[in-house]
Amino acid sequence: MSRGPGRVQRAILDVLSVAALDTFTLSLHAGTSQESTRRALRSLRRAGRVTWLGFAGRGGGKWCLPEDAALYDVWPEASRRKLEGVLGRRSFASFRRMMVTCL
Repeated sequence: MSRGPGRVQRAILDVLSVAALDTFTLSLHAGTSQESTRRALRSLRRAGRVTWLGFAGRGGGKWCLPEDAALYDVWPEASRRKLEGVLGRRSFASFRRMMVTCL
């Protein structure tokens, strides 16, 4: 039986309440290792407490709270399909990664 979020999960939720961050920066602000941060993020994502925005520049993902996800939604679905058709799948993935890094 779970007793709620652990120390690392609480630290992550506190940091994400301020801004969306990538995994590397999140681990620095939470004062944890990158592996424990990734493990805690996976658990929080399964519970619906955090949202994954996409890959960021350092190879990790960019994360935010679910209530803030609308602020970081870069493209509506119709625009996403159109842009992917123009750029191609691989170029669109690279472009999206760059945009998520800039958030």
